Amino acid sequence: MAPKFPMPGLDAAKLRENALTSIRLGVEDFERCRHQEGDPARALSAIRNLFAGVLLLFKYKIAACVNDPADAAALIFNPPEILPHSNGDGGIEWVPVGKFKPTTIDVGTIQKRFETFEIDVDWGVIEKLQACRNHLEHLHPAHTLGEVADFVAELFPVLRDFIQTELGESPATILGDAWQLMLLHHNFFVDITKRCEEAWSEACPPEGMKPWLKECKCSKCSSTLLAPAQENLDAGDTVEYNDDRFKATCIACGHTALIAPLMVDALEKAHSYDPRDGGEPSVENCNQCGRGTFLIHEQSCLWCSAELEYTECEMCEEGLGQEDQDNGGLCSYHAYSYEKFMRED
Repeated sequence: MAPKFPMPGLDAAKLRENALTSIRLGVEDFERCRHQEGDPARALSAIRNLFAGVLLLFKYKIAACVNDPADAAALIFNPPEILPHSNGDGGIEWVPVGKFKPTTIDVGTIQKRFETFEIDVDWGVIEKLQACRNHLEHLHPAHTLGEVADFVAELFPVLRDFIQTELGESPATILGDAWQLMLLHHNFFVDITKRCEEAWSEACPPEGMKPWLKECKCSKCSSTLLAPAQENLDAGDTVEYNDDRFKATCIACGHTALIAPLMVDALEKAHSYDPRDGGEPSVENCNQCGRGTFLIHEQSCLWCSAELEYTECEMCEEGLGQEDQDNGGLCSYHAYSYEKFMRED
């Protein structure tokens, strides 16, 4: 049943048209960005248009799930506040106050609508793309082409599956030239990613750090398309034993930098904590190799594979850390107590 309070008008066909237009404009901005040496303004415009277009397409799908235009509007626009009122008989009833807002639902509410209507989409990718958009929009980095390129490459399969499966349409038909450009870029991205992975296997990164190698981004343009420097490969260097000179080259912008700090930085970001919220560090410098890659809870180093000789106190079974290894299998308290006992004896 359609809502009985004032409802904004909704033109689903216009919603669909605006979505496709935003996506096309985003792809056009991306192409211009590529040919204008990563113009930040053009890159930001590409991100805004692409992400806005995807959300509009999602809202169109929600609106298309019902037949009544009023029901469709109720699903898309933010509802009025619901407040408790006395029912005059000692109880309460919850009643909408005011009218539907002129603003439409956000990403979180779209996801909830999708779940109730059993509409499938890879939300992990959408959340990642949203974070990328927020990063570019709020921090305004000077070099953004690499990040936009990654954005477009990851957006391609999400759009393809959604348009084909949920809308029952052909992406090439409704997006035209923009779709062909996305396809070419996606194929390029996948091919280069595969080549980079094969090259890194030759560079021999530490086994425990391989997952963090995949998380590395160019420090200049934020692209994930990083390849081992050919000069290091030709010299027979390896990441594991020559990290002081082994470099990565960004395929997107050509910038080179040592790969080890990028790997460690990716690890640290994943294990970041805020002591003000009661958080504690989970990564520290390894006593064996000196790198910040020792996982405290796993009691091992991801870089050199060093492990603790003593993992718990022989007296109280308290877990031991690197700082306790010189205590002969005792925690600091029992080591101190034992040493005090020996002095007194």
